[in-house]
Amino acid sequence: MTEVRIDTSRGVTLAGTLMLPDGAAGLDIDAVLAGVDVGTPAPERTEGVIVLAHDFLTDRHGLNHRLDALAASYRQAGWATLQFDFSGLGTSDDDVVTLAGEIEDLQAVTGWLEMLGYRRVGVHANGFGATATLLARPQNVLAVVVVGAVVGPQSILWENVFSPDQLDELAAHGLTRLVDDNPNAREWDVLSKQTLADVSLQTPERTMEGLPWPVLMLHGALTEEFPDSVNAATEGFTLLREGSQLVQVRDEDPQAAQEQVSRLACEWFERRLR
Repeated sequence: MTEVRIDTSRGVTLAGTLMLPDGAAGLDIDAVLAGVDVGTPAPERTEGVIVLAHDFLTDRHGLNHRLDALAASYRQAGWATLQFDFSGLGTSDDDVVTLAGEIEDLQAVTGWLEMLGYRRVGVHANGFGATATLLARPQNVLAVVVVGAVVGPQSILWENVFSPDQLDELAAHGLTRLVDDNPNAREWDVLSKQTLADVSLQTPERTMEGLPWPVLMLHGALTEEFPDSVNAATEGFTLLREGSQLVQVRDEDPQAAQEQVSRLACEWFERRLR
């Protein structure tokens, strides 16, 4: 396990964990990047890598450490994994949580992996992280699985999410803070009016049309899935590239649902990253 720091073009640094599967050749990240800095390209890695992008206001481990378990299953199947915290969350640098920031974060992460020599890159993304993935559209990615992606308008009563004082802060200053309840040292998440618009005002035409790769879209597996996401995905399915799939996961047991996600996602990556 290697803890990594990845710089974005806007000067925010992301925290992540890169783990190799059993049998993979060692990787000296500092030496490889030092060579890249002087014009020596990294040798191509023989194993593919899967980036795991977390949901809204969680961190790289996912709710109840579900992304940790999923990453372990990917490594068991022979892929390296990179779990990272979006900016303003986890142990990444402070930032206002916005979709634009998460899009840039995802592009920075996949570009960093390319510098390390990874040519076969996949992304597994949950919820709001899945929306960022669909909009980031990193060109060096070959395969994408999104779970509970927010791809259309959401009917959210924000007064049930924020206190009256927080709503007043948003109205007066455009920003407010929420207590971070993830198992890390971060105390607060900072949100803006733009954050609320990012969650509420997506459209299938913007999020699903013109993707550079087929995508596996899964719904029903996240206990915190936004309520209108599956209807919007169904509406926009014809906008996706040929070969895409939309699957409704139907299992009331969260553990069984995650196992189904793992199986479907591993099959998807097996066909597209080998």
